[in-house]
Amino acid sequence: MEEIVLVTGDREVGKTFLCRSVVEEAKRRGFACAGVLSRAHIEGQEEVGISLIDVASGEERPLATAGDTRQGVRWGRYMFVPSSLEWGVRLLANATPCDLLVVDELGPLELEMGQGLVPALDVLTGGGFALALVVVRPALLNEVKERLQGRELDIVEVTLSSRDQLRMQLLSRLEDGGAEPSSRSSSE
Repeated sequence: MEEIVLVTGDREVGKTFLCRSVVEEAKRRGFACAGVLSRAHIEGQEEVGISLIDVASGEERPLATAGDTRQGVRWGRYMFVPSSLEWGVRLLANATPCDLLVVDELGPLELEMGQGLVPALDVLTGGGFALALVVVRPALLNEVKERLQGRELDIVEVTLSSRDQLRMQLLSRLEDGGAEPSSRSSSE
C-alpha cells in the first residue's frame, strides 16, 4: 500500500536532514529511491541560495538565489532558476515506480503561485511508490491535504529531539509497508 507522509516542523528544525538520512539508509538497504531534495547554502548567518538534488543520482543543480537576479521566478527574496525547476519536474515525472519517493518541498511557490514543483501533486496521487516523504511548512498543511484529498495521509512533525527516532520509524514503515528492497533504479 502506498503511504504518504507529510513531514512538517518549524524552520531549520531538520526536515530536509531527516529526509536525506532516510534516503541514505534506504539506499544502503537496497531500496529504490527517487524524487528531489533541497539544500540550503549559508554564508555567515544568512541563507543565500538553494540547490535541488536528484535523490536517485545525487546530481545537484542551483535552484534559487537570494538577491536581485533578473531572470527566473521570484518568490519572496528568492529568484528561482527556470531550468532547474523544469529539471525537478522531469525528475518527479519519471520518479515512479520506486520504493521511496521524496518531495522536498511543496511550498508557497507551488501551493500559492501554482509554479515550481506543483506537478509533484499528480505524481503523489498517481502512486507507484511504497512510501512518499513530502516536506510541507505547517502553514501549508491544510492546502496540501486538500490537494491530496482522497489519499491517506500521515503528518509527522519534526523537532530537533525527534529526528533520529523519526528516521528509524520511517525506515520501518518502508520495510513494514510491503516494500522489498529492489535492484531497480528510478533512473532506468
